[in-house]
Amino acid sequence: MPGKKTAVVTHARTAAALACALLVAAPRAPARAAEDVTLLDLVEIEIGYTTLAYQYYQPVSQQRLLDGARTGIMSYLISRGVADPVVGYMHAQSNGRGAVPAIEREVGKAIVRYGNRVVVRDLVYATIRGEVASLHDPYSVFFTKAEVKGFETAINGETFGGVGVLTEQDSNGIWHAEEVFPDGPAAKAGMLPGDVLLAVDGKYLKGLTGDAAGALLRGKIGTTLHLRVERDGAELPQPLAIVRAAVTPPEVSSRMLPNGVGYVLLRTFGATAGKEVRDAVAALEARGARALVFDLRGNGGGYESASVQVASVFVPRGPIVSNLANAGKRVVRRATGTALPALPMVVLVDHDSASGSELTAAALQDAGVAKLVGTRTFGKGVAQEMIPLPDGAAIKLTTSRYYTPSGRDIDRVGLTPDVQVDEPAGSIPGVPGRDPQLDRALDLLRGAV
Repeated sequence: MPGKKTAVVTHARTAAALACALLVAAPRAPARAAEDVTLLDLVEIEIGYTTLAYQYYQPVSQQRLLDGARTGIMSYLISRGVADPVVGYMHAQSNGRGAVPAIEREVGKAIVRYGNRVVVRDLVYATIRGEVASLHDPYSVFFTKAEVKGFETAINGETFGGVGVLTEQDSNGIWHAEEVFPDGPAAKAGMLPGDVLLAVDGKYLKGLTGDAAGALLRGKIGTTLHLRVERDGAELPQPLAIVRAAVTPPEVSSRMLPNGVGYVLLRTFGATAGKEVRDAVAALEARGARALVFDLRGNGGGYESASVQVASVFVPRGPIVSNLANAGKRVVRRATGTALPALPMVVLVDHDSASGSELTAAALQDAGVAKLVGTRTFGKGVAQEMIPLPDGAAIKLTTSRYYTPSGRDIDRVGLTPDVQVDEPAGSIPGVPGRDPQLDRALDLLRGAV
């Protein structure tokens, strides 16, 4: 999902244009001055609408976006304490023009009618959010500037104050330590993979969302949390005292397994994923690896360009993925650079392998360089671009559908593993003897090494 800088030429409208709209309704709250509305607000409204109208991967009607804008305005006003907001229905002209002016007029009327209850930039954001929501696309999202930063941090694995544990929640809402980062704060305090996280400073984790659980574990560097832990069915006698430290989640982990099998785990497709995977595989080969397990389980994707670079580590030539956009033009992205020497290889996947993981796994499967082991993948066969707005906010928008090199459309279908293996409760991913999917991969590779 590569970033994209979008140049937009606005019409010769200025803040005075919206000032005219402000005059159409008599104020029912403290009046707002026209100067409250800036040229930047107008530009944001226009870019938001035109981006969705012309860059979404499927045709979208103007009326749908206009209705979405109205819903967004109404939702914002309700959130500001307006019990029964008055927002007019919007329509474009018969020739298709006039949609943006219609939105601006209703934004202006809302500012006049509801006065100081309205924060202009927040109203603009709510209007764009309503338009995005009208697409009914779970992958298209409006982000504020702060949310853009958080999204990029999540993908690129930037440093934060934490404990150094990759957690996973089971179907009962219980949080487990899927991986404990070597030399991280939790590892130094004695935490082991597979431990159950019960409570942080007396606050129970069971049933919490990922954001809520993460908020308890993260915090100011140097502060101490006390974590109650269950291991092998029994709670440890004393909570673990863990001092939060600067933690950079490793995008790639690698190690040698028995019988000359190298193991590489990729957590997300950040900007440097291609180089990190290439370096990890090359290092394992230098240590004598004669086969490879590439673990993409739980990997929800990231940048499409990174997925192409990762696949290119293993696919020597030819197409990796093709994208079909709204205009009907298909763009084929081919292997880049030089692939490393081929090794017998198995790719581990599960239902949480999505987007970039599926793109990469499909490319390797279609090229015949690896077998897939695990469970059917998530089925996200559409790609997004981050399209910035002038003030640093952005729209993450679905701009194309992608197809595997053999032409498969996996959206809402997923990839079928060559060897189906479920992961039962109590498994510890990445640990031979405790991970049935990994064990099956090792069985398949045993005759090849």
